Amino acid sequence: MGSFIRVLVCVHMFMLFHFFACLSSHHSCHSKESSALLHFINTELSFDTDFSYEDDCPQLFPKTSTWRNGTDCCSWMGVTCHSVSGHVIGLDLSCSILKGKIHPNSTLFQLTHLQTLNLALNNISGPELPSQFGRFVSLTHLNLSDCDFKGEIPSQISHLSKLQSLDLSWNDGLIWKEITWKRMLQNATGLREIILDGANMSSITTTFSNWSFSLVTLSLVHTGIRGHLTSHILCLPNLYELYLSENQNIQVHVPKLNCSTSLNFLDLSWCQFPRSQIPPSFSNLTHLTYLDLSYNTFTSPIPSFFSNLQHLTHLDLSFNEFSGSIPSFLSNLQHLTHLDLSYNRFNGQFPKVIGQLTKLQTLILAGNNLGGKLLLSSLANLTQISQLDCSHNKFQGPLL
Repeated sequence: MGSFIRVLVCVHMFMLFHFFACLSSHHSCHSKESSALLHFINTELSFDTDFSYEDDCPQLFPKTSTWRNGTDCCSWMGVTCHSVSGHVIGLDLSCSILKGKIHPNSTLFQLTHLQTLNLALNNISGPELPSQFGRFVSLTHLNLSDCDFKGEIPSQISHLSKLQSLDLSWNDGLIWKEITWKRMLQNATGLREIILDGANMSSITTTFSNWSFSLVTLSLVHTGIRGHLTSHILCLPNLYELYLSENQNIQVHVPKLNCSTSLNFLDLSWCQFPRSQIPPSFSNLTHLTYLDLSYNTFTSPIPSFFSNLQHLTHLDLSFNEFSGSIPSFLSNLQHLTHLDLSYNRFNGQFPKVIGQLTKLQTLILAGNNLGGKLLLSSLANLTQISQLDCSHNKFQGPLL
């Protein structure tokens, strides 16, 4: 029995030793990775004295100004290390007032264990987006938005098969080729977030049918992508946000929507719809809270199925050709805080239904044919209103 107890004690001692050994390695920064980071910041990049992203960077701060040679890189601002191995697995230098170029031989690419990389909102560029980004095979999150990368997206980007989030938005010089795009979607099957606003995707034709079931957010604003938007993507089980505005070459054709959809945000402004009508199938998008269909060519009255969209808080139908009176069934949209019906062909008097939307903060009715007297009593219940525009109508007399 005594020997058995001694064995148990030894086992426990070994486990405790291993536990504390793991703890002690928590702050262990690999010297090569520390040197790579310092070289990247001190040699390849510098502080941008003309930084102009203040409005987009609520926490603007030169993170790398706190980095010091001889200190543990795992304690540096913006750096995350693995709790056991000590390898650098995360680098977040977004909004860090940096400028410079990332060349193919950059020491950044020595951080081969990176899982997250965020260089967004800096004046960082390169001769082009280096193919060496494809070496980060462990990456789950890549954000290079609002930098200044140009040129064709390297095919090696499709090697990042573990990606869950990809944001290359507003690098206006980036060009996607169809073969690279298809390989990316085939390999990175766990993608949950794709944000590529402003990229050049004009050579790509998509059926919007080969997307991952994991997709939560898809934003391809002003990309020039071509193809037919069908019910397939609207029926993805986890899709929460879909932004496709400013794509004149996307044809929206959704005759049926026989699915339960979780879509909350939908922006199809500046797109093309067949027969200039809102598809009746949109009546099934009952979880929508944000809907923007502005700058299209919709005609006739607002379809009555809009009364089904009772969770809407933001509705923008501006710059279309809707006609008739503003319908009373909009009173069903009791959660609306933003309503923009401007620059259509609505007529009649100021709609009483508007006064029932008591949560409205923004109301824009400008540029219609509304007439009669605009009564102050019609607005009495709109106690939360902060923006009201009824200009360029035919209202008569003073506000009473």
